[in-house]
Amino acid sequence: MFKALATDVDGTITDKDMKISCTAIKIIRKLENLGIPVILASGNALCVLKTLKEYIGCSGALIAEGGAVVEYEGKLRILGDPKEPRMALKRIKEVFGDKVRESWSNPYRYVDVALRRTIHIGEILKIIGEFPNLKLIDSGYAYHILNKNVDKGVGLRVASQLMGINLNEIIAIGDSQTDVEMLKVSGLGV
Repeated sequence: MFKALATDVDGTITDKDMKISCTAIKIIRKLENLGIPVILASGNALCVLKTLKEYIGCSGALIAEGGAVVEYEGKLRILGDPKEPRMALKRIKEVFGDKVRESWSNPYRYVDVALRRTIHIGEILKIIGEFPNLKLIDSGYAYHILNKNVDKGVGLRVASQLMGINLNEIIAIGDSQTDVEMLKVSGLGV
């Protein structure tokens, strides 16, 4: 028996233009009314997810910044170190100057750095290679620079602990490489 649903946001409950599916909202509210909490997971900043949670009507944990930040009932867990991603951003700006377009949400992020996809990923990867503890994730919407030991699977583990639900009691839904670890650690990955 499953006790919670974890869903990716970008591309899973939204379309490619980032518009939320009304059908997805209806299903989420139906699950919530049945007592099944919905966990939102995204590469986006926590403040974005907190707003979505409120408007959609979710009661589950929030997994933000690709798994680096988890919040549930006022308990905040920061799972990565922000120093190196910010150092990498500084280096990227030194190399690419005005070509670098940061996400509007960077000032609100605890750990990762998000960049618009204005520079070829191979060029960014060369610089990320200078930072052995970092990885670059292309969500399809932005490049995310974060610690190697963080992903949505790690975030879901923490969320399940905070919620008192076993991982095998959670269904996870996702649509991209950024969701693979979350799908693998859940009881059922879709």
